[in-house]
Amino acid sequence: MNILKLDEKIITAIEPSLNHSGYEIVNLRVVGGRRAVVGIDIERFDDAPVTLEDCVNANHLVSAILDVEDFIKGSYNLEISSPGEYRSLKKISDFKRFCGKDVEIELLVAVNGKCKIFGELLRVEQNVNDVVVYLKEECDTGTIEIKVPYSGIKKANVKRF
Repeated sequence: MNILKLDEKIITAIEPSLNHSGYEIVNLRVVGGRRAVVGIDIERFDDAPVTLEDCVNANHLVSAILDVEDFIKGSYNLEISSPGEYRSLKKISDFKRFCGKDVEIELLVAVNGKCKIFGELLRVEQNVNDVVVYLKEECDTGTIEIKVPYSGIKKANVKRF
């Protein structure tokens, strides 16, 4: 089975129960091999830190659903955790939520001669054809504002603490 489609199937099956229990899926990955690993990073909707108890609760919910749905043939390991200090930003709502925080953005195409930008996430705006992310970056000549198209972002992380 195509891993991307498997990810989508798993998210579709588990997301309503996790959301109802106060958790949001930040990242989901499935790694095949002798024994597949399903890794899920969760956050709490109330922005409190994810505790061990949260991971155990989410694990019970998800494993019950995965056992019933039987998406993964054979045995697998389920790993539920916090996204950690450097939380990935994937959805536009992630970027909006973390305005004012320090971020690292890796680009598909260089902007201002750089493929990696470190700075404060200022705002997110809808443009004619794309969403634009604005960052404040410190450089040798002072502070500059950088405009990055959302479609040009390869990877982004926020430093949470």
